[in-house]
Amino acid sequence: MYATSADWSFDQAPDFSKQQAEFTLAMKAAGAVNWYYVLTSDTTARSMMVWPDKETAHKALKMVRDDAAAQNNHTITMTCEGEIVAGF
Repeated sequence: MYATSADWSFDQAPDFSKQQAEFTLAMKAAGAVNWYYVLTSDTTARSMMVWPDKETAHKALKMVRDDAAAQNNHTITMTCEGEIVAGF
């Protein structure tokens, strides 16, 4: 398993009450096993995705990061990724 995450900044938080179903379908179609979007303040958030492998993650990252950023007027401030070696 492989994980990717991104920290986001924005002027206005997205309204997931209208977009959650669309984002969930897009993430599943891209191959994500799990997807989380955590508001960390009024102007920041962190997205976290679990993928079956690095190849699947890297194929999807443009859609996940670039397209989502443009669609929601968000800016990525930091990213990280790596193999999952432990968890429950």
